[in-house]
Amino acid sequence: MSAWTVKAERGSAWLITLIVWLARTCGRSLCRGLLLPITFYFVATDAVARRASADFLQAVHGRPAGWPEVFRHVYTFATTLLDRIYMASGEFGRFEVQIVGLPVVDRVLAQGKGCVLLGSHLGSFDLMMLAHRSMDGRPISIMMRQDPRARLRRIAGIEDGPALIQTGRPDSYLKANAALERGEIVALLADRVDGAGASLATGFFGRPAPFPVAPHVLAARSTAPVVMCFGLHEGRNRYRIEFVEFGATAARDCRGHGFQPLVDRYAALLESFARRYPLNWFNFYPFWTDEGTAA
Repeated sequence: MSAWTVKAERGSAWLITLIVWLARTCGRSLCRGLLLPITFYFVATDAVARRASADFLQAVHGRPAGWPEVFRHVYTFATTLLDRIYMASGEFGRFEVQIVGLPVVDRVLAQGKGCVLLGSHLGSFDLMMLAHRSMDGRPISIMMRQDPRARLRRIAGIEDGPALIQTGRPDSYLKANAALERGEIVALLADRVDGAGASLATGFFGRPAPFPVAPHVLAARSTAPVVMCFGLHEGRNRYRIEFVEFGATAARDCRGHGFQPLVDRYAALLESFARRYPLNWFNFYPFWTDEGTAA
């Protein structure tokens, strides 16, 4: 089992319920203030997340990251969690959301083969899910691992949104392929390995890191075009949704290391956006294979 799957969502159910209630009754400004002591507690007590943040920020900036930088990093993550509560309630008027590259999606959908939309834990993939109204009726399904321990999702009602295809089931990829055959969009994350599926290592900020192969297999077998997407927090109440054309996929009969160029391309695009938005990197666990996380 991978490092990230064994980390249950922290915080007791009553505390999360309190935050949800405060968010809905006291306003975002007050709750952002309440996040300060919560973030301090998290950074002080979660050594794994603290070290992972410092390691990533050092990789980005080429120098050791101090405690204030780690605090700001985790606070950015906490802010996006808070904002998901409002987005789950449909309160998008609280935010300034810029959408970039939507014509890219329309262009690939015009081919009639659907679209594999690759996301990551750079920024909020839930922003993509909750703000799917920005797709203007384009049919979209989200492939994701549903963690029963994810109390924030359950209490805040964040499950609402486009159709969900739960991974890890025998028919998961059959459902995804069927959606693509109907010309629909299937979105899934492609930056974390779960210890069960195949992965390939590639350079990420100059060090080897494992990335899953399954998303690229789905695109190859279905012959669907691929687009990358990012839901990025730009500070205060500003968010940016950006779609980026991924390029050619692998041949339908591709196997094993034949997917290496696609994994390399995904990691390179992810790194370029992570350099632009380092505080949006929300993988708070040892990410690189030289730290024992190889799949």
